Amino acid sequence: MFSFNLATIFESDISTTAWICLIALCVCAIFAILARFLPMIRVARTAESQTEEADLVAFEPEEKLPKASVIVYCFINEDSLIDYLEVLMNQDYPDYEVILVNEGSYDVSTSLAERLQMKYPDRLYVTFIPPESHNLSRRKLALTVGIKAAHGDVVVTTASNCLIPSQQWLSLMMQPFIGCDRTNVVLGYAHINFENLHGAGKWYKEFDATLTACQWLGAAIHHYPYRGDSFNLAYRKHLFFEQKGYSKSIHLMNGDDDLFINDISNGTNTDVMIAPDAILTYDYGVAGNRIMSDLKERYQFTSQMLPKMPFLRAGFGSAMQCLATGFGIAASIVSLPNIIPFLVACGLLAILNIFEIVIYRKAARALGSVCLWWALPFFLLWHPIGNFIFKCKRRSHRKKNFTFA
Repeated sequence: MFSFNLATIFESDISTTAWICLIALCVCAIFAILARFLPMIRVARTAESQTEEADLVAFEPEEKLPKASVIVYCFINEDSLIDYLEVLMNQDYPDYEVILVNEGSYDVSTSLAERLQMKYPDRLYVTFIPPESHNLSRRKLALTVGIKAAHGDVVVTTASNCLIPSQQWLSLMMQPFIGCDRTNVVLGYAHINFENLHGAGKWYKEFDATLTACQWLGAAIHHYPYRGDSFNLAYRKHLFFEQKGYSKSIHLMNGDDDLFINDISNGTNTDVMIAPDAILTYDYGVAGNRIMSDLKERYQFTSQMLPKMPFLRAGFGSAMQCLATGFGIAASIVSLPNIIPFLVACGLLAILNIFEIVIYRKAARALGSVCLWWALPFFLLWHPIGNFIFKCKRRSHRKKNFTFA
């Protein structure tokens, strides 16, 4: 017959192993925060400071500003394009041009150019890439065509399915270049329209995108840039030609933002712009889930050619998160029937999770993502497993990353 003895539960000796497990839990928790959440802290602080500075953006009439060439990869219908251009052509930056590179035939592009250039005669140029272009990355081809046609000192790359949040977007992206010859690259941020995601895994996909973004944005803020986002990216035009365009990755369908940025950026010539009015949202409608999976696969493939340290740091943070939980469970088991180690472990893990939730919510709010509560600890534990499963499932798709496939 079971008898409940409170004295036995609380007064029995706590083993040395339990104490070691609790100390190990604390150490792992500290390393998990340093490896995984320090980039989030950097992102949240940078976004907060840039939000305050955004209200102060102003240009003096006599101030010499670099001319911006906005290269737009266009693949949406004309009605949507007109609405998009209404916002883009009314940015408050004084000196810029827009180069629209259309994904379509010569006849369609010529007709489109005539109508649009009549509406915007001063600073809009329309060109195209023919649909017959094979064995090439169409995005890289479009950007190359646009950059060669650009007259500006700085090129800003984006796409016509991106939602521009305000008239300040271009001014904010250009701000780090003004009066600073040191700045050659500005990394902006763009994310998929999360409202287009659906299904049970919607929150996890938003979490995954936010965690990944914090990883590379946090590294860039810490003067270790290795990736960008071509939906929202700016750099001085001469870098493109000095690097011979995308010649190093011409055999790949992708790499126009991560591999290329890794080549042209360094800790002294790169800035980050993540003020709310500078963050773009790209809209793929009902195809949001598929596009998000494709983008994840794309970056997983090209990450093999990037510096290993950021990915090792992220993996180390994941391992420390799992070990902290494991040591908490071990401390609870080895001291039974005494439940003091169990209570201590629960308390330490609760402190860790609350700290992580607070940090994550600040970073997620800054990047326009879902602000999680109870789900975050489970997502953090599942993340390395989910990445491994995703990589195994997509292994057979590797060939499509090459232009010759």
